[in-house]
Amino acid sequence: MAAAVITSILEKLASLTGKVYKNHRNLQMEMAFLKDELGSMNAVLKSLSNMEEVDPQTTEWRNQVKDMAFDIEDCIDDFNCQVGENSCSHDAGFVDRIAQYVCKLRASYSFPTQIQQLKTRIKDVSERRKRYKLDESNSSSSSYVAVDPRVTALYVDAANIVGLDGPKEEVMKLLVGEESASVQSLRVVSIVGLGGLGKTTLANEVYRNVVVRYDCKAFVSVSQNPDLMKVLGIIMSSIGMPGPTCTYELQHLIGSLREHLRDRRYFFVIDDIWDGLAWEILRCAFPDNEKGSKIIITTRIETVARACCNYRNEFIYIMKSLDDQDSRKLFFSRVGNVSQKPPEEISNEILQKCGGLPLAIITIASLLASEPTTSIQQWEYVCRSLSSNLRTSPTLEGMRQVLNLSYKSLPDHLKNCLLYIGLYPEDYRFVKREMASLWLAEGLVSAIDGRVAEEVLLGYFNELINRSMIQPSIPDMIMFGDICAFKVHDMVLDLIRLKCEEENFARVVDKVQGMTTALHSKVRRLSLQFDHGENQDMSARPSFSHIRSLMLFNKAHFVLPISEFKSVRVLHLNCSNKIDLTSINKLFQLRYLKIVGSTQLPNHIRTLQRLEVLDLTETDSISLPSDIVQLPCLLHLRIPESTRLPDGIHKMTTLHTLQYFDTGMNSLENLTGVGDLINLRNLSVCNDSNGDLIHQKRMLDVLWPSIHKLINSNLRSLTATRIFPGRGSDIELSDSLASSQIGSCLEELCISCWMLSRVPSWTRQHHKLATLEFTIKTLTEEDIDLLAGLPNLIQLTLSIRRSSHKQITIRGTATTFPVLKQFILICYAPHLAFEAAAMPNLQSLNLNIHAHGVQRNGSSTVEGLEHLLSLKEFWAFVCFDGSDTNPLDGRAAATNAVKTLRHAINVHRGHPEIQIFEEDNRSSFWKIDELSNDA
Repeated sequence: MAAAVITSILEKLASLTGKVYKNHRNLQMEMAFLKDELGSMNAVLKSLSNMEEVDPQTTEWRNQVKDMAFDIEDCIDDFNCQVGENSCSHDAGFVDRIAQYVCKLRASYSFPTQIQQLKTRIKDVSERRKRYKLDESNSSSSSYVAVDPRVTALYVDAANIVGLDGPKEEVMKLLVGEESASVQSLRVVSIVGLGGLGKTTLANEVYRNVVVRYDCKAFVSVSQNPDLMKVLGIIMSSIGMPGPTCTYELQHLIGSLREHLRDRRYFFVIDDIWDGLAWEILRCAFPDNEKGSKIIITTRIETVARACCNYRNEFIYIMKSLDDQDSRKLFFSRVGNVSQKPPEEISNEILQKCGGLPLAIITIASLLASEPTTSIQQWEYVCRSLSSNLRTSPTLEGMRQVLNLSYKSLPDHLKNCLLYIGLYPEDYRFVKREMASLWLAEGLVSAIDGRVAEEVLLGYFNELINRSMIQPSIPDMIMFGDICAFKVHDMVLDLIRLKCEEENFARVVDKVQGMTTALHSKVRRLSLQFDHGENQDMSARPSFSHIRSLMLFNKAHFVLPISEFKSVRVLHLNCSNKIDLTSINKLFQLRYLKIVGSTQLPNHIRTLQRLEVLDLTETDSISLPSDIVQLPCLLHLRIPESTRLPDGIHKMTTLHTLQYFDTGMNSLENLTGVGDLINLRNLSVCNDSNGDLIHQKRMLDVLWPSIHKLINSNLRSLTATRIFPGRGSDIELSDSLASSQIGSCLEELCISCWMLSRVPSWTRQHHKLATLEFTIKTLTEEDIDLLAGLPNLIQLTLSIRRSSHKQITIRGTATTFPVLKQFILICYAPHLAFEAAAMPNLQSLNLNIHAHGVQRNGSSTVEGLEHLLSLKEFWAFVCFDGSDTNPLDGRAAATNAVKTLRHAINVHRGHPEIQIFEEDNRSSFWKIDELSNDA
């Protein structure tokens, strides 16, 4: 971390030397001295990062250098703010301009004095360094790495999850038991065991296998410090209820959820409960409605497990460690083909010390698998380092030892990135793009070997995944190669928090009383997580001027002295009450701003000249300042739907991301101006307008040429969301999106809310397309052949408005759909046939069809499913009209359709996972769109 800051300082000193004080010889010499000394310290710091053990004196010296480096950068940044563009306002009057000139003059005279003081301080620190004889070695460098498919398989593919078959069957028996048809009371099953044994994984496998039988289902984590409002909100969102607003109270949520579940059969997994009281509160929301509902809870505490299942010990499942055979299988499935196999006695000893704990086994195996070459000496080092025998003493301390060893093996750049995660609450779901922006804003990632910082940080992210320090969040987000979100095991988070305090990297404070201690330690990153309490006024606390990252996760009323955070780079505000941001325009160093809740921005933010990320997507409603278009460094702008952008967005040429751009809320000037954002890489379009289709079509006719210009520039992702009421897909899109460039950058194109007459011919020009989603009037075999030729297409979603009478054949040649992994088809009657070897890499097939469209002339309208050799999942949504009374219609037709589909897929030799849902009351969707020519 200090090395990264010093590198930044050296660049800024070079800039100052060349511009501001080029005629001041003495000051130039002073700053040259600073550059030389800091450069020398930087080399020593990098050598220290490669040393296994550092003595206490050297550790203290390193911490002094880090603290001094931050202070030097703050001093330079303050000076730049006072004499730079931020200090001048074009709207200022004569008196204000005089005052600004005086401030600049004062800063120019005081800066040399500050440089002298810093020089003295550096001399003192440098003299201390000379008293230590440190061996300088080459610093570890980082090269780009990809996500190891073996580690993702541990979280995705149930067939690769070792030792779960038996426990899964036992838990499923506890859920169902011997209950008769007349006994349908609510049943709660507790899974209890040590952290790292795989309780969550087991619960998730049971959930995946039985969830199809229930009307309402949800999987939610509670954690050690539960936010019960958030837990209930997640459950409500999962079962289709409106999410709670900031005005809701706990009692209101419980009552609403209880009423919704009163006549429904539900199945919930409540993961990681630590407190019986939390369960007693949650339990009030789950009615025993005699519908055969089920709940699984997981916990480390046996007394909590008993309380959750009403002290019925027969409904408690105690997790056991893996046996020797399963431990070995799990270990080597992750290690893979290392460069040099260890002697059997060494690998056996490592496994014995892991004690059958899956988390310990995966962590150690990932450590060894991540090494470019693994020698016998490395295996022996790992074995020696694991001194505790977890099998005979399966304690939290033993597991910490395993995790600590893995942490020590991380390169320095990965340690910084990992420690930053410690600022967030337990069970937080991290979005990769959000964490990437934070790492960049804090200077944790920089360009290496000609690769831009964005490419470098992707390699960092993949390295942490490969080392199992972070885990993919949701299986469907990693199935097709792109890990969009991740999470951290709570035991890993404990280690991260411990290291954050040891190295004074960051501090998490959950009580106001702990604030003084945190600030006196001059910690640079602060996370405030106050769950309870009344008016909490921080204005009387010690100075916040040195804070660089501030995270606020707070449910109480909070008075935050924003103007004091003059050095802050990152500001994440998640608060149930409004925070006064009037003085935020004084935070000249701010790079990243995210607001969750109802807090509003001030009317003017033009002075935030370094702001790169503005994320407002989780605000209740927001009004954007008119001068937002004048921010010169803004790269990513994320705003809620129904938000109007001020006129003049054509000036925002630095933007890489714009989400969402609401066509119904923006002026014609902005619809045209979007086309001038030549650096835009990601564009999400929506329409929350209540205007008629004619108006919406007129707006689209203006927007479409702008999108065409972006396609021919740098656009990589275009998504269009239909959120306006009515028949959005009735808006027909022009068939002109041809690329004038051979090397189109477009990788994602999802515009199903607009309708095309057929698959447009210009699609074949976009060879990099990996994700494609269209709504088209009809599908022909020529359309399929066109799509089949896209060499990088991974995900394909087609909504077909009119079914074809003619069967469409997907050919089985080597060049058709070579890498496609997911195919989603929404169609009344598909009439599809798959030839042998068709779609050779398809893993997931999802059909959304009508019950009357499954069969034709006594045979299935989907044929050849057995030819999809790589298929792992088959999902089907069979829709029917519940109001039909004819026995050949309605539910009877749906039942026959399900039988037909099951028969078609059961002949598949790979035995893919099958999920077939019958959906009532959805026939109106099909009737409105007139999907079938047979109708």
